[in-house]
Amino acid sequence: MKYTPISVSPEQVQFLETRKFQINEIARIFRIPPHMIGDLERSSFNNIEEQSLEFVKYTLDPWVIRWEQAITKTLLAEREKPQRCVKLNLEGLLRGDYKSRMDGYAVARQNGWMRANDIREIENLDLISEEAGGDLYLVNGNMLPLGLAGAYEHAPTPEPEQPEMAEEPTSEASRTRI
Repeated sequence: MKYTPISVSPEQVQFLETRKFQINEIARIFRIPPHMIGDLERSSFNNIEEQSLEFVKYTLDPWVIRWEQAITKTLLAEREKPQRCVKLNLEGLLRGDYKSRMDGYAVARQNGWMRANDIREIENLDLISEEAGGDLYLVNGNMLPLGLAGAYEHAPTPEPEQPEMAEEPTSEASRTRI
């Protein structure tokens, strides 16, 4: 019988710890969340989303601002600068999870500051025609068009309609019921 060690030698353990440290150092140097370079040791779904938002805000945003300024400076003529604006869109990276987006859209729609087509455009969906109400701003309550909010208070109240009565028969024969 020959003895074979089952455990890892201390040198190998130290090497593995050094590798983990290197991954964190790389992430720290480039200001990238560890989960983006494959280190999921301390990650959960909730903090990955927060780390991704922080990455856009604190790592990408400063670079994007520099790129926008450089593009404006080098590619636009002086006469174009007052009329043109270079803006890189990071909305796709800041979208968040589906439920949060839908809750936000519902609030925006019900409070009259987004149209259905605004929401559909953000979500890359086909627009609703103007006739079908895709361009209406609505307010909460009865989801009225914004221009009609409160209009019911100023509209005249219609008189309740009386049911029409049939004329009374006049002859004796017509009064006879079978």
